[in-house]
Amino acid sequence: MGIKKLTALILICGLLLPLAACGNKQSKNADKTINYNLTAEPETLDPQIASDSPSLIAIGSIFEGLIRLDANGNPAPGVASSWEAGNDSTEFTFHLRKDAKWTDDDGTPVTAKDFVYAFRRALDPQTGSKTCSTMFCIKNARAVNEGKASADSLGVTAKDEYTLVVQLEYSYPDFPKLTANAVFMPCNEKFFTETAGRYGIDSKYVMGNGPFCIDGKYGWEHGKYLNLKRSGSYSGTSKPLPSKVDFSIGNKSVDVSNPVAALQNGTIDAASLSAGQASQAKENGCTVVSFKDTTWGLCFNTQSGIMKNINVRKAFIQAFNREKVISHLPSNIPQAESMVLPSAELSGKKYLSAYGGPYYIKQSDNAAALLAAGLKEAGADSAGSVTVLCPDGSNANLMLNEMIVSWNAAFNNYFNMEILDSSELISRVKSGDYQLAVAPVTKTGSNALSVLSQFASGYSGNPAGFKNTGYDALLAKAENSGGSEAIQAYASAEKYLSDNAVFYPLYYGKHFYAMASGVSGIIFNSTQSGIDFINAGKE
Repeated sequence: MGIKKLTALILICGLLLPLAACGNKQSKNADKTINYNLTAEPETLDPQIASDSPSLIAIGSIFEGLIRLDANGNPAPGVASSWEAGNDSTEFTFHLRKDAKWTDDDGTPVTAKDFVYAFRRALDPQTGSKTCSTMFCIKNARAVNEGKASADSLGVTAKDEYTLVVQLEYSYPDFPKLTANAVFMPCNEKFFTETAGRYGIDSKYVMGNGPFCIDGKYGWEHGKYLNLKRSGSYSGTSKPLPSKVDFSIGNKSVDVSNPVAALQNGTIDAASLSAGQASQAKENGCTVVSFKDTTWGLCFNTQSGIMKNINVRKAFIQAFNREKVISHLPSNIPQAESMVLPSAELSGKKYLSAYGGPYYIKQSDNAAALLAAGLKEAGADSAGSVTVLCPDGSNANLMLNEMIVSWNAAFNNYFNMEILDSSELISRVKSGDYQLAVAPVTKTGSNALSVLSQFASGYSGNPAGFKNTGYDALLAKAENSGGSEAIQAYASAEKYLSDNAVFYPLYYGKHFYAMASGVSGIIFNSTQSGIDFINAGKE
């Protein structure tokens, strides 16, 4: 062999070796079972009504919307292979893949009509969707949801089988990104009707269109596990890498009382962690990501006893010194001067810088007199014993203790602190079983301003039980406007909550997630309360 040919052969081999290594690594990572623990039983696998985290995580694998979100949170093709904006981003046209299928035995295509039906169903007041407010940017959406307009007036049209046109109330350039939310996912009308009201509650009543499907009729045993397998009918641009995704439920079927240990011993491949657990996981070789998505604050149950009175609530806030309370925050946790996260944007404009904030009631020497007036209005002789719920961690107990010292001095009353882990605290607040709590409000979907929507009268998860038509009107104006007008309306709504002493912002919190050593490709989404396993692999 000549020198030139030999040299060329060596060069070719040198180029092929890395590719072979990459291919070998890919094959080692592929076709594995990814294990993830859901903290609780999914309440439903119906995308139009699901709102709890376990449900949304599972739905994100079983269903697929018009778009998916990539690792950077940007819109990527889902059922829609492409889309374009028109009329100054007040209208969007989505072009659907013709090979998108439902996971049934007949290869039923996913069409534009499935999205029209899903959108209308989500907004139907009889559906009772907790997340449909995310859709209020669609033309006539709010009116349909309030029963003031017919479903066929909704600004969503199937131009043909594979072309969906969505008209909006105002310009919203980021609308495609919004459609990654579960509530926007398609629904097959024929299958839904055949379930006769049982849609999403058991494996035989679920028909998705995503990269994974429930693994046989015994793939979902309530309270124990939800096992998924790669869907044979999925034809998206990115093929599912894992062969299976197995969800254990709670800590009965697997021991996840210590999630860091479970990550290390292979019981689970990824997990949601507390801040302390995240640090420990990172030290042990796990990949950790975090998202600032929550505002913690003093939340009043406006439906409970003396807390129904606005002057009582104001008195509690005016009695303490904010600087002393905030001084107990760890250096890595920022104080919250607004209910809305600093990253919040609307139509490309920063919310906080646009209105100037902050909005919260200041300390006053008049707190004791205000409490007395409020108690008189409430027909109460005294404040009585007040128990305040407090999360475990983030020095929240030190901040709350600072408040209690001030309340004791100002009100000469008895106050009790009850420290709970976050999940139990959230459950107590959600059920209304509290008077006063240091509680979280977490954004839903891609709209960071959605924290304000959670205090609307009709919102079933309203943490304060707040019911006020004045606030609802401001929120409606905000949700049906765009640009600067919407930002100002949201600001007015937030100020209204502050003036009514409903929620007093204290600090911003994060959610932490970890992948075990050797696990890669899982996308933890900061805006959809979901996790994408389609590219997940492990060595």
